Amino acid sequence: MGAVKNQPGLSAPDRLSARYGGVPVIYVESEEDNYVFGECWFKDHLSRVEFRPASQQCNFSGCSAVIEAVAEERKAGNSAWGVVDRDTVMSKDMWHLVHETDDAAYQNSQPFGSEVKALCRWEMENYLADGEAMEKCRAEIEMEPPRPMQDVYDELLNHCQVLIPHAAINAVCHQHRIEGLSDGYTNRRFSTRAESEACVQQDKFPRLPSSAAADYAMHVSRVDAFDLPGESSTTRVTALLRRVHGKALLDRFSAAHRIKDNLKGRLANHVREMARVPSEIALFVDQIAASN
Repeated sequence: MGAVKNQPGLSAPDRLSARYGGVPVIYVESEEDNYVFGECWFKDHLSRVEFRPASQQCNFSGCSAVIEAVAEERKAGNSAWGVVDRDTVMSKDMWHLVHETDDAAYQNSQPFGSEVKALCRWEMENYLADGEAMEKCRAEIEMEPPRPMQDVYDELLNHCQVLIPHAAINAVCHQHRIEGLSDGYTNRRFSTRAESEACVQQDKFPRLPSSAAADYAMHVSRVDAFDLPGESSTTRVTALLRRVHGKALLDRFSAAHRIKDNLKGRLANHVREMARVPSEIALFVDQIAASN
């Protein structure tokens, strides 16, 4: 029980139940993730499972903190699990998983062990990028009737297409260890993918080696491989959410509609109210809760 014994103020015999309430703990990357999972989507599970930001265990946050927190707790004999974004596999240079378009193969790979779930979508925000919830938020804020879902997903598909060069160049930047583009880089600047493509190359290529042009072309084709041309806009957006950056998508949507509110909390609650919590995450949490 070393990891628990080292916690100040937790030297009493019942320290484990005092800290965890006797239920398994699921570590997440940030306070925002903790709010989405623990306060919104799975608040009715809290008698059987507890969510915690990994920073409470490791004094730093993010994917590495989750992996470390789970490892430390399990080594100490505690029941601990974790959830990390898909971008974690890029941070660890697991490029075969960054590019994996077969969801079953990706999930079966379990790159960080069976106790740490690596999400199929790029970031937690990609699960908040739910067309019905986004349109409900927009309509409420703008005090307008909601648009048809076809129109909403056509718009989201255009945003995703603009963000393909953004995702590709950020992969190149990570590969060459230079700072990538911000999530808000494409906001209200580009209406088409071609405009986005021209600018990301212009802004980043001068700071990269000559080989970066070939790297970029490869990464564009890899991101494009997640798309499903010929399918509906809804299907294509869902497919691309595995690879484009969700924070950037939410930023573009907010900028396009001049929404100044932080949409994440609203979206998390609407997703739950509309019974649209992603089954991928719900299954993982339900299995942990049922094992207690």
